[in-house]
Amino acid sequence: MKREEWEGFLEELKMVLGKMGVTYRETSRIRSPGALCTVRGKKVLIVNRHMEPEDKADLVRREVRGTDLDELFLKPGVREFLGG
Repeated sequence: MKREEWEGFLEELKMVLGKMGVTYRETSRIRSPGALCTVRGKKVLIVNRHMEPEDKADLVRREVRGTDLDELFLKPGVREFLGG
């Protein structure tokens, strides 16, 4: 995919995170790629702002791996990407 396509796909992944009750937050204050964590009792996926959209999407995939996605409506391409 081209960069623009990855950016659009990432927007879809952000919507999936929202359905899961996870807030997506980008920051330049971290050196790692990012991680799923709990902030004040809420799940937040913190992502390094300087990463490429494809790498951000891959981080989302890694962090939601193992989560039951069966109850969520997901576009087939999104479900396949997330491994469900």
